Amino acid sequence: MSVWRIIKDLPVVQHLLLRQCRALLDQGRASNDPKRLTEARAFYALERRVRECLERKPCWGIDEATSRLHHRSFLLVREMLDFLIQRTSGDERRAHNRSLNRLEMLAKWPELRSYPLRCYFETTNRCNLRCQMCGQSFFRGKRVDMPREAVEQLSPLFDFMDDVSIFGYGEALLVDYIPNLLDAIPPHANSWLVTNGLLLTREKNKMLVEHGLKTLFVSIDAASRETYRLVRHVDAFERVIAQVRDLEEQKRVLGSQTPRLTLTFVAMRRNIDELPEFVRLARRLGIDRVIADYLIVYSENMRDQSLVYDQEHSDRVVEEALRAAREENVDLTAPIRFSDPADRAVRKPRCVEPWEFIYFRADGFVQPCCTNSDTMERWTGARFFDYWNCPAYQDLRRTLYTEQQSHWCRGCVHVCYRDIRRESSHLHIMPESVAAAAGQTADQDQ
Repeated sequence: MSVWRIIKDLPVVQHLLLRQCRALLDQGRASNDPKRLTEARAFYALERRVRECLERKPCWGIDEATSRLHHRSFLLVREMLDFLIQRTSGDERRAHNRSLNRLEMLAKWPELRSYPLRCYFETTNRCNLRCQMCGQSFFRGKRVDMPREAVEQLSPLFDFMDDVSIFGYGEALLVDYIPNLLDAIPPHANSWLVTNGLLLTREKNKMLVEHGLKTLFVSIDAASRETYRLVRHVDAFERVIAQVRDLEEQKRVLGSQTPRLTLTFVAMRRNIDELPEFVRLARRLGIDRVIADYLIVYSENMRDQSLVYDQEHSDRVVEEALRAAREENVDLTAPIRFSDPADRAVRKPRCVEPWEFIYFRADGFVQPCCTNSDTMERWTGARFFDYWNCPAYQDLRRTLYTEQQSHWCRGCVHVCYRDIRRESSHLHIMPESVAAAAGQTADQDQ
């Protein structure tokens, strides 16, 4: 059943929508009085029914004949929700925006009136590490910080979002305006930050607690000093562990349950045997959540580290880590095992990123997700819908589920959309890494 059929089958739509919606919209616009909407009980009843419908299981097929027949109904529902977004605020406005976003996504509509529900806010593309598995080890572009003024420019969009992630290509804590950014994120949104932990000084730990960060991910990738040094190219394992322990202490002193800490682990041949002990390390630190996933290979010199070439051993260690998690009462999000049944190991592509998500890069551009590096448009100095609906974005939405889809989408390595048994699902060789391997030196500025 398509979204068009869903709309048709709502008992009230054919009568209320076609007979009353247009009149109510015209009355509301003419009077410029939000109270007109409150008085229009049928209008709100219709919106609620549409919202309930859109909360059902997504339907991805589009019946073209039904689409043509009910195109007018779709446009009127869309206009109704857009009008409500402009006339309401707070939770009510977010609910209307979420409904409209869902409707446009189900219809695979290219030009949106809804706002994204999630974002990455990349404070910088600089990093204080050059980890062997990361693109920072061969990045040759210009290293820049997101300007402080970006917080003021972009923060109005946060009101629509469920998740605001302080995350990107660099180390988020290298900039000095994190307190301002956290203060700009409204209480309803889940704020989370990803760090390598090197900059978690006592002062910063206290700041993260006091300014209300809700979730902190610390990337460590090892349970021992030696493996940490091999993976991260710096001898700082004990320092990071001590600073993570101090953050838990600051939470206790300040009487806060947040930020909730999660330790992350990029699994490769070099460190996979330490995953069970990594789970136990988390418990010793008082942390109850660990996320592990397979290495994505960005450069040829890391190809041999991929666990796609050591599947049986990887599966045995992952199973051992899951047992350790049960024993230690740790919530372990483990990578799907290669031997798992096909319905778990092979995921179907149901990507919603071009509709629900936006990535604000430190260099002033936006991109549609963390896998697709195509530059959409500049966000700096532009009106939101000018870059949210730029030609490149609309083309991506229009072609995502067609044979004309972007090469990034065809080779997507995102955990939700890949078949982990395929070698190609673990390889994402970047052109910059090829140039670096040919002898062109990567930019080492931090």
